[in-house]
Amino acid sequence: MENSTQQNKKYYNEITIAKGIGILLVVLGHALKQTGVSNVPGNAVISIIYSFHMPLFFVLSGFVSVKILQYSKMTEYINYIKSRAARLLIPYFVMGILYMPLKYFMNRFAINPYDFSQSWKLILGDNPNTTMWFLYTLFWVSVIALILLRRSVLLPMLIASAILSCTAFIFNWSFRIPKYLFFFILGIYIRDHYDKFTEIRKNKLIFILVAIAFIICNIVNYQMGRGEFITSVSGTILCMWFSLWLVEKNVRSYGVLKSLGDASMDIYILSDPVQTVSRLALWNILHMPNILVIILCFVSGTGISFIAAKYILRRFKVFRILLFGEC
Repeated sequence: MENSTQQNKKYYNEITIAKGIGILLVVLGHALKQTGVSNVPGNAVISIIYSFHMPLFFVLSGFVSVKILQYSKMTEYINYIKSRAARLLIPYFVMGILYMPLKYFMNRFAINPYDFSQSWKLILGDNPNTTMWFLYTLFWVSVIALILLRRSVLLPMLIASAILSCTAFIFNWSFRIPKYLFFFILGIYIRDHYDKFTEIRKNKLIFILVAIAFIICNIVNYQMGRGEFITSVSGTILCMWFSLWLVEKNVRSYGVLKSLGDASMDIYILSDPVQTVSRLALWNILHMPNILVIILCFVSGTGISFIAAKYILRRFKVFRILLFGEC
């Protein structure tokens, strides 16, 4: 196993590719939900996507945060919290405030109209741009992990947080931090034992068992609303293994997925308002067929967000700070 210093200097293309796959699933899932799909195939796709796509991002975020295991000085703790607050909370609050007027004008078209009397709950994680919950939750998960984790207690903390997360999924707690702290710690644990993680993938029996667990628990989850903890873990592992396979085989889609992975946070932040406006124009005003609206919302949510961030918004420092938290 590589030591932590070596790990921190190494760039893992497969992690960026996994982010690219994850953001495509996020945008597709939102496109399907934006149109209120009610048929069996559409609901099945939504169920599969939502069974693991956000836990995947927490694991990937933990993977690149392994450095917190080395922190011992107060200045290191403070600097980490400051960087996390800038990167996550600035876009969270800015997008929430900017989204309020959009919600006002679109309430009559909204599937879930926004109650403006509750706008103060923005500070508690209730954002009018509902997708922003990830940024808020990731910030607090990062801070908690920073405070609690040491390499000497990494495995016990992984086990304890897994029990807490499984309980949160079973009882469907609305408070998200207990659900997702485990996945952030799992990402750190995988990074700290990455050689073993990649070796396990080569064991066909283990690979098959993980795939079977993902399939069976997705069926159970779709039918009964149970098994999401297992689908979250197995789906995340399968996605990371698949990304590693793409790198090893140098598959052509490698470059596209890597570009999307590099811009995954930009796309995540911008895609929901883009898709909301697209749905309003295509479905509520132009009354296009449902399947066409889904496709166009997916394409616009990915493409317009990527282009707008890379070629327009990132050219201005004020947008880099306010929208993408790059201070």
